[in-house]
Amino acid sequence: MKYSYLFTLSLLFVMIAWPVSAGQMTLDKAFEKAQAGNPTIGAMVQRINQSKSRITQARANYYPQLSLGASMTRNQYSDNDIAAGFATNSSQEYYDGSLSAKWILFSGFSTKYNVQAARLGHDLAKAGKADVIRNLLFSVAASFHTAQLALANQFIASSDKSFYEKQLADARIKKKAGKGSQSDVLNLNTRMNQARIEMEKFSAQFDVARAALAALLGEDARGLLPEPVFPKLETKDEMEPPKATAMVAYALDNRPDLLGLKLTRQIANANIETAKARFFPEISLNGSMGANRTGSGRFEGDDMENSVGLLLSYPLFSGGADKAALQESRYASSEAQMELKNLENTVVSQIRQDCFTVAGAQKQLRLYRENGTLVKQNRDMVDIEYQYGKTSLVTLNEVQNNLTQTQQKIALSLISLRQAWYELKSSSGSLGQEIDD
Repeated sequence: MKYSYLFTLSLLFVMIAWPVSAGQMTLDKAFEKAQAGNPTIGAMVQRINQSKSRITQARANYYPQLSLGASMTRNQYSDNDIAAGFATNSSQEYYDGSLSAKWILFSGFSTKYNVQAARLGHDLAKAGKADVIRNLLFSVAASFHTAQLALANQFIASSDKSFYEKQLADARIKKKAGKGSQSDVLNLNTRMNQARIEMEKFSAQFDVARAALAALLGEDARGLLPEPVFPKLETKDEMEPPKATAMVAYALDNRPDLLGLKLTRQIANANIETAKARFFPEISLNGSMGANRTGSGRFEGDDMENSVGLLLSYPLFSGGADKAALQESRYASSEAQMELKNLENTVVSQIRQDCFTVAGAQKQLRLYRENGTLVKQNRDMVDIEYQYGKTSLVTLNEVQNNLTQTQQKIALSLISLRQAWYELKSSSGSLGQEIDD
């Protein structure tokens, strides 16, 4: 019981009371920085702005189209034209000015459905941004947790080094007193150096993960790299069983890529109606006002003229192009429907798999926690026996190695559980909607 208490106390000290300095970063903070600084999200914002402009373009057909024209022509006549009476002067200037308007009154409701498609395209762009954020945050969590695992393993290797440093110091004292052997000193020195090698290895892994994280946060990796905090103990919520049914229901209604395919299908349906408009007549009101004058650009009242007309245009034959366009739109709608169904099946499967992964990680962590207490207790007992000469150094090395490996497995299980939860949040579409560290 004493050893179990000491082991738990040491874990609490490291994983709960570990101080968070001003330069260290929590996962929530990493999410905030990624959403504020990642260029991909900035690109998606510009895509949304483009979609807004398309709405304005589509609605422009509801209004009259005005155009202003002007021309000046100078004709140089030949002597033959003058002799034949076709011209009175060798050169003549002609001036024209006009203001024309065209207002489409009916075009088979094509403008209505073009506007509808543009608005749906705007919603599609926003869904695309939400999906980019979902995938980005998942990548941030993966890099963050990789860095935390390296940090935890670095601490475990440091603890292993400290243990062998103490054993090496005791072995040298015993050898000096004639109660120990040189082989024990060399063995313990080798073990300590190996622990140092492990520390350097995990330190390099930590820096690699930090560099990857910096890129996701939109930071320049040539500057200061982010410093993820040391991983804390698992929370009660993290050990609760995942609710697969509720997450599936949420995903089908809210996952951004599913919403995107639903919007794509609606856009395809709007395009069907737009294609149908080609089979209807177009009715437009046309008007123009202008002036023309010979020899001078100073128009007067006698130079003015105007016209107003109501035009009807009915397509009779287009070589099959209109019919083919309608068929293409219908095929696009069917394609979007099939893709949506396929993605829904994939999402449901992903959520179920992720729920099993979370449940499995929870069980593994519980078992490793229990095993860690036993291994720590056994190591401490063998340590005492070794100090009194009742067991060999080989046995001590073996139990210490078991303890180090078990602690690494505990750290790996904890990080795997945490990442499994974020995989589940990503597959359900809740990542980016609610952020839990």
